[in-house]
Order: sequence, then structure tokens, then C-alpha cells
Amino acid sequence: MKRTLIAAVLVVALAQAGTASAGCMATVGLAPPPAGMAAGTTWTAELTVLQHGRNALPNAATARPELTIVNTATGERKTFVARPTGNPEVFVAEVVFPAAGSWRYEVYDDFSEAGGQTVPCAQTHTFAAVAVAVGEPAGGGTPSDPAGGAGFPVVPAVGGTLAVLAALGLSLGLMRRRRQEVAPG
Repeated sequence: MKRTLIAAVLVVALAQAGTASAGCMATVGLAPPPAGMAAGTTWTAELTVLQHGRNALPNAATARPELTIVNTATGERKTFVARPTGNPEVFVAEVVFPAAGSWRYEVYDDFSEAGGQTVPCAQTHTFAAVAVAVGEPAGGGTPSDPAGGAGFPVVPAVGGTLAVLAALGLSLGLMRRRRQEVAPG
């Protein structure tokens, strides 16, 4: 009887712990700023915030996710509060990069309420850095970048060509070696 009671208490405790933490995860979908984004221009960032990557947050009507940009060289931070749209899964933030350079960005999802109760679920999602240009917006070009960021990607093209040539040379060397091993001597 004592073992059964202990087992029942453990099962109830574990079930409660599972219920308390279930659903306490959000995902944030966000496309990067357009290529050639220039300092001083506005990036309309659409944040898709979903519980478990599937449903709107339980507090979607009151949630106010925040998008923060961080200059990777100086550490300067700017935070923009996202506003709701007609879709409970999508929020919009009007982001302005104050200067050219490398900027990383992060989103605080504000998943802080479920079932009318405060929950410790909110987290910050980080994204890779992007390059922000000087001068005119993308397509306008600047004296230092007349193509407006649309130039030929020389480094990736040369690197890819060298990698293909190295792989081809290795393959030919291996084939020659095998022929020599198989050939009657």
C-alpha cells in the first residue's frame, strides 16, 4: 500500500511538472534585411512568432516582441518594439540602422503569459550579422559602390573554382593509382 501511494504521488508530481513546462517554447521566423540595406533607411521586419512553431502565442493579443540590432564593432544597441498585425502570428517592427557596418539582430519573443497567468517562457532568439551599407538605399549605388551592392561575387567564384579543380585533380590521381595497381606488371 505504501509503495502504491508513493508511486501515485510521483506520477501526479511528474504529470504536473510536465504540464507546467509543456508549451513553453516559441519560434521566431524573420527574413534578413534586403541585400544592400543602407544606413538611415527603414527595414520593415515581419516577425512570425509561434508557440512550438505551429500556433499563435497564447498571449498574441498583448505580446509585444522586440527586435534589437547590435553593432558588432561598437556594441551599440537599438531596440524596436513590434506591433501586431491582423494575423495573430505576425508582428511588424520598423527598424532603422543608424550607421553602416556589421549588425547582428535578436528578437525577444515576449511569450510571457498563458491562460491568464504569467509564465517564464520568453526568450531571445539570435540571428547572424548583416552588412549595412553607407549612403543611398539598395539599387541607388554610392561612389564607393556604383553597382549598389550588385557586383560580381569574385571571392566565392574563385574559391568554388579552386575547390572543383582540387577535387578533379584528386579524382584523376586516384584513378591513375588504381589503374597502376590493377595493370599486370
